[in-house]
Amino acid sequence: MNSNYENGKKLFQETDEAGIQAVIHALSDVSPHISRYIIEFFGQVFNNPVLTYQQREMIVISALTSLGDTPNQLKWHMNFGLKVGITPNEIIEIATHCIPFCGAPRALNAITVAKQLFAEQNIEVNIEDELLHSVGERRERGIAKLQEIDGKHGAAVADSLAEIAPVLAEQIIEFAFGEIYSRSGLNPKQRQLVTLGALTAQGGCEPQLHVHLNASIRVGLTRQEVIEALLQCYPYTGFPKVLNAINVAKKIFLT
Repeated sequence: MNSNYENGKKLFQETDEAGIQAVIHALSDVSPHISRYIIEFFGQVFNNPVLTYQQREMIVISALTSLGDTPNQLKWHMNFGLKVGITPNEIIEIATHCIPFCGAPRALNAITVAKQLFAEQNIEVNIEDELLHSVGERRERGIAKLQEIDGKHGAAVADSLAEIAPVLAEQIIEFAFGEIYSRSGLNPKQRQLVTLGALTAQGGCEPQLHVHLNASIRVGLTRQEVIEALLQCYPYTGFPKVLNAINVAKKIFLT
């Protein structure tokens, strides 16, 4: 076996040996090669220190939430996320953050998967509605957060909608930034990694990826971290969506 396979085996032995053995067993009779692909992938990407295990799994959970039709894999990765240090509250926050990018139904499905996982492991999660008593400040808070995260790019998006869809512009400001981005459950770098995973998984979101790739640099992620975040998605979204995302990054970083 190659070094990626050996690295993957070592990773799972350290974190979730029972989980990967279940995957290998389930595939052994019809497609043992796929289990090897999975182990090799983990051995390759997780051996790259550009992103931490926690960051990688945050990206994967957001991508699978955004895809919306992979509950078994989402549950596996939520569980793996717990094993590598993501907290239950952060898992819920990742799903919450995905609402503006993939819609409430898919986010709610992810929350349901998380609730099932937490019930099986007797994990209690208590998250307060921290912005409940400041709803009246949402627009002011959203404008400030939009400027902080997206700068002129975010303001340009909102301004471009003012004449044809002002309600949508207000929702971007008040809900996406005044509510979602203003929550304390994830820091700005984590939120941008989650956003990149969600948009890459959606596909066809190249203009929005352009804005959020710039935002990722603005909040302190390096170009190398951004590219690695996009590459993390390819086993879950397929190569075409990641190639499209990489091409957007190429236009930003190399021009």
